[in-house]
Amino acid sequence: MVVAAIFDIDGTLVSFKFDAEGVRTALLEEMRAGGVDTSGLNLSTPTQTILDAAKARIGQGREYADFRRKAFDILDDFELRNIASTRPFPRVREVLVGLKEKGVRLAVVTNSGQKAAARSLAISGLHGLFEFVLTRNDTETMKPRSEGLLQAVSMLSLPKDDVYYVGDTPFDVMAAKGAGVKSVSVATGSYAPDRLAAAGPDFIISSISELGTVLGIQPYR
Repeated sequence: MVVAAIFDIDGTLVSFKFDAEGVRTALLEEMRAGGVDTSGLNLSTPTQTILDAAKARIGQGREYADFRRKAFDILDDFELRNIASTRPFPRVREVLVGLKEKGVRLAVVTNSGQKAAARSLAISGLHGLFEFVLTRNDTETMKPRSEGLLQAVSMLSLPKDDVYYVGDTPFDVMAAKGAGVKSVSVATGSYAPDRLAAAGPDFIISSISELGTVLGIQPYR
């Protein structure tokens, strides 16, 4: 049986400094500057939810397209500011290479933009290990929405039961559940195991080195 592991990047494969609150502050300020109501939105609101609210309040025409482009520019700016801080977590490359050698198909679905994703993977020595990398520039919506993962499953042409999504946040679990694939939470990002458990993933691991066991693959040396 062929299985596939789809990965988030930041907090899952690599450590990376990202000012999530700063991004959301800038997005809300951009909305207000355009005269768009921001009631009900705050610094803990997921970025995709902010975009959804903007679309509902602006409409689906040119004005929203302009806002979305500005929002993505803001995200790119914040991501690229600290890209040099990117570091792979211990044994990540070794594990990915081992899984690939065992026939596991590897892919990425990330909320990061194309520029940041490409540079993060290159800096970490992980470039070229994946069949494809889907970023926010390649998908209709970001996590916790499931469209990106559904797109990835379609590209893999595998039954959903054979696909695992590996991430470090409750949003990753939500996206996996919505897509109907198995979710693996790795406690290497900003969320403690108990917070991840509350989201209801199928598996929780403390590091990527435990992933082979979850996938039913014999340990690699």
